Amino acid sequence: MATKDRTGYLTWKHGRTWFRVIGDLKSGKTPVVVLHGGPGAAHNGVLVIAKLLSASGRPVILYDQIGCGKSTSLKAKPASFWTIELFEEELSRIIKHLKIEKRYLLAGASWGGMLALNYAIKKPKGLKGLIIANSLPSSRMWVRETRKLVAKLPPKHRNAIYKYEKLKKYKAKEYLAANVEFAKRHIKQTPSLVDNPPKRKFGMHVYESMWGPTEFTVTGTLQDWSVEKELHLIKVPTFFINGENDEATPVMQRFMKARVKGSQYCCIKGAAHSAPAEAPLEWMNATEKWLAKKKL
Repeated sequence: MATKDRTGYLTWKHGRTWFRVIGDLKSGKTPVVVLHGGPGAAHNGVLVIAKLLSASGRPVILYDQIGCGKSTSLKAKPASFWTIELFEEELSRIIKHLKIEKRYLLAGASWGGMLALNYAIKKPKGLKGLIIANSLPSSRMWVRETRKLVAKLPPKHRNAIYKYEKLKKYKAKEYLAANVEFAKRHIKQTPSLVDNPPKRKFGMHVYESMWGPTEFTVTGTLQDWSVEKELHLIKVPTFFINGENDEATPVMQRFMKARVKGSQYCCIKGAAHSAPAEAPLEWMNATEKWLAKKKL
């Protein structure tokens, strides 16, 4: 029997938020809301995660956060508009709109993990568990850790980063080339394996407003973001997972695991920030094993 799959829009005060439901929300299994990265990267970036989580018959919800993908872009909004509180409100509305507020899981990847953690520390009713993939406890720690990775780049690339960041010339050819080298090592180590993959509408205005010009240079509204001191407030079962070569380094994952009581952590050997796509079988097996153990 074919898996149920439907799409739709949530209409709210800031426009329309596109969503997709894979599976049957009335199946009796706890649904998972998957939060994409970026900010502004759209649902395509976590489609692999959604497919892996739905393989066991669990219903999964994807959506394009406001500002990207098939949702309202709001490009005219000032940088100050783009805050984590905005996306928390959107998440709450999606959960309520789909009538799953009594029981659901959150699976957040990268920025989506930040959003999930920020949401979870408020102890929302109905949240039964967290999967935090390739994420971070604070922007401060992220910068510290990614700067260590930059320092290990070949001299011409790391020197280009140091040079052009001082000049604030983020479009310089050598700087962009260094960024590509960083991405090959710590974001996505494998080439695209699909011809003509579906295009996604990346919200670069959201990314630059909230984060900055590159992964390792944070200048936006998330510059001082942190849940380091609030992680202990999370009481639901929590699973941290990342890649060995991830820009969201193992140091950050161990820090979070130590502060969320009863949480577990899995590091996928050889994988980077795109661990679910680089090692799908390992990712799925580890996650499903944890979900089964926690009876979620």
